[in-house]
Amino acid sequence: MTSSRFGRLAPGVRDVLPAEAHRMRELKERFSRLVEGWGYKEVVTPTFEYIENLASEEIQEDKFFKFLDRQGHLMALRPDMTRPIARLVATRMKGITPPLRLFYLANVFNYEQPQVGRQREFCQAGVELMGTSSPEADAEVVALVTEYLMQTGLGDFQISIGHVGIFHGLVKQLGLPKEVAQNLKEALGNKDFVKVEEIFASHAATPEEARRALDLIELRGGPEVLDRATELAQEGPASDAIGNLRQLYQGLVCYGVERYITLDLGLLRGLDYYTGLVFEGYTVAMGFPICGGGRYNQLLAHFGYPMPATGFAVNLERVLVALERLQGPPGEPVTDVLVAWESKSMARALRAARELRNQGLKVATALFEYSPARSKSEARSLGASRVIYFYDNGTSEEFVIAKS
Repeated sequence: MTSSRFGRLAPGVRDVLPAEAHRMRELKERFSRLVEGWGYKEVVTPTFEYIENLASEEIQEDKFFKFLDRQGHLMALRPDMTRPIARLVATRMKGITPPLRLFYLANVFNYEQPQVGRQREFCQAGVELMGTSSPEADAEVVALVTEYLMQTGLGDFQISIGHVGIFHGLVKQLGLPKEVAQNLKEALGNKDFVKVEEIFASHAATPEEARRALDLIELRGGPEVLDRATELAQEGPASDAIGNLRQLYQGLVCYGVERYITLDLGLLRGLDYYTGLVFEGYTVAMGFPICGGGRYNQLLAHFGYPMPATGFAVNLERVLVALERLQGPPGEPVTDVLVAWESKSMARALRAARELRNQGLKVATALFEYSPARSKSEARSLGASRVIYFYDNGTSEEFVIAKS
C-alpha cells in the first residue's frame, strides 16, 4: 500500500525551483569571491559527525537530527559550522601558523518549529578568523559581513553589536546566583526589560545600583553610548568590555561601515561559547536576524587546541526571503541563443553552439530537426533573444525574437 506521505516533503525542508536556485547561486558566488578577496580559504566538513563533536550545554539534543550508524554510534547532522571547523582546525591544521582565515558555504540542520525564514535545513555562508584576539580581528569580520550584505542588495540592514563582558560584569557586580543569572540572560534575549528591572531591583544593594545597572544594559545607539556606559560601569569585566567596543568601533570607522552599525549593550546571543564581541544583522523585511557572530576564545580548547577565534554566519535562506520582499520574486534564468538546424546541418550547428558558449553566452540547441517557425516558438518559451538557424544548403540565418 502506498504511504500517505508519498510525494510529500517533511516539515521544515523545501524544494528550490530554477529562479530562486539561480538567485541562491549568485549569493553563494558573490560571497566566495568577496571573502577570497580578503584572504579567506574555503574548507568543507562532513554533513554528519559523532554527536560528541557537535553537542554542547548550549544546544539541546532535541534540536539535533540524530541517527545510529551500523556500529551503534550516535551520529548527528551538523546544527552549525563553527564547532565542525573548530574540530577541523584542532585536528588537521595544527601545523599552520595563525592567523587562519577560513570560510564555508554549507547546509546545516536544526530541529526548529518551521515557519517562513526558519527552516530545519538551511544554507549558511560564514567565516572564521582564528589565532588572534585583537579588536582589529573583530572589526575585520564585522566589516566583511557588512560588505557582503551591501553587495546582496539589502540596503536597509543594520548590524547590532554588543559584548558579553557587560552581562558578566553585571552578574559579578550584583553577585547573582547561577539560576538568577540564567533568568537575566533569558530576559535580555527576549528584550524583556521589565523582567530585567525586577531582577536588578531584587539583587542590587541599593535602588541607585539597580538603576545604574538597568541604564547600562539598556544603552543602544551610536558611539556616544560608550561615553555614557563608561560613566555607569564599574571596574571589571563590564568596563573592559566597553573599552574593547570602543576600539572595535574605531576600527569599523576606518573601514567606513559605521553607518550600518548600532551599539546594543544588552545584546546577547544564544550560545554560551561567546567570550567577547557578539553581533546580529537585521533588515526590516525579515523578523529574524539574517546573520550573527562574535568572539569565541575557548571553543577550540574543547578539542585540545586552545586558540582565540572570531567569525560570523549568514543565513542565506533568510537573505533570499528578505530580497524577495524588498525586490520581488527573482526572474527565471534565461537562454541567450537557440541554435537549430535542418537535418544535414547538425554538426555545423553544434560547432557554432560551442563557439558561442566559449564566448560566455548561454546557448540551447534543438533536440531534433526544427523548422524556422518551430525554432522561433521554442526560443520564446526559453526566453532567448535570438535564433541561429542552419540550412542544408550551407547558409545560416539569425532571427531576433521580440520580447513579449
